[in-house]
Amino acid sequence: KYGFVIVDDYTRYTWVFFLVDKSDVFATFKSFVKGIHNEFETTIKRVRSDNDSEFKNTRIDELCDEFGIRHQFSAKYTPQSNGLVERKNRTIIDMARSMLSEYNVSQSFWAEAINTACHYTNRLYCHPMMEKTPYELLNGRKLNIAYFRVFGCKCYILNKGARIGKFDKKCDEGFLVGYSTTSKAYRLWNNS
Repeated sequence: KYGFVIVDDYTRYTWVFFLVDKSDVFATFKSFVKGIHNEFETTIKRVRSDNDSEFKNTRIDELCDEFGIRHQFSAKYTPQSNGLVERKNRTIIDMARSMLSEYNVSQSFWAEAINTACHYTNRLYCHPMMEKTPYELLNGRKLNIAYFRVFGCKCYILNKGARIGKFDKKCDEGFLVGYSTTSKAYRLWNNS
C-alpha cells in the first residue's frame, strides 16, 4: 500500500520497501540501517527524505542520532529537490508498467514488478562516472546475469510432493514474477 525508495548517492544502488501502514517506517528503517552496517561493514552518513510525517518524527531523529546519521529534508511540495530519488523512482515505475503490460500480467502484481525492476537496475545500469554497475560498486565484483529471465514469461512448475498417477500431468503452468531475495531462486505464480 505504501512504499519508499532508498538510493545510495555513491553507488546508485536502490532499495525499495513496501509497507502495510505508514507507521511501519521506523521499524523498517531501523532494520535497514542495522542490515547495511552488518552486511556491508559500512555506516550511513546521511539520509535525505521528503517533509512527510512518517520521516519527520522523534523516533527517526533518535535513531539517526544513535547511528550518527545526518537527516536532511527536502522543501515541502518540491519533489525536484529530491532529484536523484525521484528520477530513480520514475524509472522503476516506468519499467514496472512496461513489464506488466508486455505479458498482460494483472496489475495486482505491481509490487513484484517494482521489485524486479529494482533488481534489474541495480545489476544493469552503469554509474555515469565509474562505468560500473551499482552491484559492482557495492560488492566489489562483477555479477553473472545469465540467470535473468523475462518478467511474466511462461514457466512450468514441477509437482514433486503429491502422488501423481501414471498419466497425470507432472507440472503446473505459471509465470515468472521476480527473484528471491533470500536464496538463489525465482519467484513464480502458479496459475492453478
